[in-house]
Order: sequence, then structure tokens, then C-alpha cells
Amino acid sequence: MKLSSVEDFTARLMGDKGSDQMFEKWAIAFADQIKRANPEETAPHDVLVFGFTIIFNLLFTVLLIMVVGWILDAYFLILQVGLSFMILRILTGGAHLHQSLACSITSLLLLAAIIWVPEKNIYIYCYWLFSLLLILKFAPYYEEHQLKHSAQWERKKKIFALVWLLLALIFYLYLGQAGFIFGALLQALLLTPMGIKSIHALDHIVNQLFKGGDKSEKTG
Repeated sequence: MKLSSVEDFTARLMGDKGSDQMFEKWAIAFADQIKRANPEETAPHDVLVFGFTIIFNLLFTVLLIMVVGWILDAYFLILQVGLSFMILRILTGGAHLHQSLACSITSLLLLAAIIWVPEKNIYIYCYWLFSLLLILKFAPYYEEHQLKHSAQWERKKKIFALVWLLLALIFYLYLGQAGFIFGALLQALLLTPMGIKSIHALDHIVNQLFKGGDKSEKTG
């Protein structure tokens, strides 16, 4: 991955408002410290900033998931859903919002919504089978600015995704925990053309709102 492409991807990923700037500042501070401590044996500064930004966004999302799980009295369930969703998100891709705060909040709302689906045995098996078919058909999906791996590596990632689906089914069969299947179902639905279009439409709305805020600030 070339340095210029890291810069472009980081800029697209982080956006320019709210927690995006906060996470970027923290990432830059951490990267500066690491480069000062060991300038020769560490990754380029922009790569470090990119990595720390991803970590901070992930930790922020996990924190939100924990808070909402506590509020809904479904702490363990929503953690299962979030973990399964994020694992499959890494392995199979998906559409993203350019504003990372909006991305975190949207993910949180989707995770909270998916836990309310009916939990009868026959439904759980249908969710799992539906997730399997959708991932087989539509994964992986990457945005134009996202890094794409070789076809061989993508096949391996898809195999890992299928292994995770199998583990999710085992967790349900032997432990009675359906959250991992719910998380898989959410990611599978977001990989469909309708799911991709929905995220892109939401991204357009969010960008318009931020632009509207910029205009009002300038005229104020």
C-alpha cells in the first residue's frame, strides 16, 4: 500500500468533523511519540496515524455497544452481535460512511435493532442459512477507495468468514447463544445491493447535513 494511498484512504475514512478530528489528533500524538522513540524501525508516520485512528474508532464503537447493552439490559447479547458483525465486516467488507462518528452511531443503532428479531429455533436456523447464502453470493464488497487484496487472499478471507458462520451455529447449538448469528445476519444484509444502496443514501444525507453546518457557520 503506497503512502499516498494511505493518506487518501485515511482522509476519506476520517472525515472532517466531531470525533473524527479528536481521533485524528490522538492518532497523530501517539504516532509522534512512537516515531520519536524509534524513528528507524517503525512504520511511516501516516501509516501509524491511520492504524491508531482505526483502533480509536473501534474502541469508541465497542464502548458505545457496552453502554447500550447495559441500557437495554442485553449486555452479553449485544456484545455477541457486535463481535460477530465486526469480525465478518473485516472479512467480507461493506459500504462505509465517510464520517466515522456517524458510522459508529449507525452501527450501534443497527446492532440494537437486530437483537429484537424473533428468537424461535426455526427462525434462528433460517437466519443462519440466509446469512450463509448472502455471504456466499455478495461477499466481498469494497468501496472504490478501500484497499483490495489479491484474489487468493480474498478467497482465504471468505473461507474464514464461512468458518466463523459455522462457529456461530455451534455456539447456538451447544450454548444457546444466538447473538453471533444475529451479527452475521446484519452483516449479510448490509452486503446486499439494497444494503449497499441504503448505506450510500445515508452517507449522502450525513454529508449534506455536515455541509449545511459548514454553510451556517460561515454565514453566522
